[in-house]
Amino acid sequence: MYDLVSLGELMLRLSPPGHERLRQASNLQIRLCGAQFNVAADLALLGRKAAFLSALPANELGFLARGHAARYGVDVSHVRMQPDSRMGMIYVDFAGEPRSATHLYDRQGSAASSISPADFNWPQILAGCKLAYTDGIFAGLSDTCRAASLEFIRAARQQGSLVCFDVNYRHTIWNPKNAADFFRSMLPCVEILVTNRSVSESIFGFRGPDEEVLRCYRDEFGCQTICLTSRHMSGARRGKWTSLALHEDSVISASPVEFDIVDRFGTGDAFFAGFLYGYLEQGVPYGLQFGNALCALAHTIEGDVAEVSVEEVLDLLHAGYSHQVKR
Repeated sequence: MYDLVSLGELMLRLSPPGHERLRQASNLQIRLCGAQFNVAADLALLGRKAAFLSALPANELGFLARGHAARYGVDVSHVRMQPDSRMGMIYVDFAGEPRSATHLYDRQGSAASSISPADFNWPQILAGCKLAYTDGIFAGLSDTCRAASLEFIRAARQQGSLVCFDVNYRHTIWNPKNAADFFRSMLPCVEILVTNRSVSESIFGFRGPDEEVLRCYRDEFGCQTICLTSRHMSGARRGKWTSLALHEDSVISASPVEFDIVDRFGTGDAFFAGFLYGYLEQGVPYGLQFGNALCALAHTIEGDVAEVSVEEVLDLLHAGYSHQVKR
């Protein structure tokens, strides 16, 4: 029985050391990435039982990814290893101002993009599961991924799992109309939703104060809990994370958290994972507080996965930041 089952794509992120450009690199560091995997891994590191559903190539890159994923404590026993398929990749270099960082995706035709509704025994995997999670990135990969997402959500509801969804719209994957059509068809099945102002305005046409945007989602789709998140930047290396939720007609907020930025990849996923952890522990208000804190800490760690313990999050929540070195 799982606390969370996540459906999505696991990729490899390759980066040159420091602030080298990709064009000058002589070696690349490999890390795991993928929003849907990040949420599962973050929750597993917090002590929750998480499983990940995906497909990987049955070659050395796929075996590497599966092996590293298992080391985070995620159950990857359901991941399908496909012959004659390929690994999704992203190449990233990190830049100081004023140069922009480079992100090069190489994921077309990946093993995960061919996932279809018939690939998993959904009822068996989801039996007794508390939370079922996927997002708009995975759904945007292909028609079969969209169909698989809908079947995953349908099966989760039949098994009594809470359906959790991050809109996570990416314009490089699909166009606004196709995305909006899909979102409008499946969001009525979602209990816990995370979104932001940008996608709310550009995809759904929701405008106005934050509280009004939240109520637009509730009124149109009936989601039980909607979180609206925002990252406010002060230059390239300093930021602040805020979040607001509408739950049972009450608007709930948590104290914003500031942070220095070492690596911002996967930090939105850390918020959702932290929110879900806190939600399971003590409900929505605590979920927002825990999510903000985990998100802030994730910004200070290299890699997409927030390698943070519950105790470290609680230290930040209870005591705030300290310049003292822990000995």
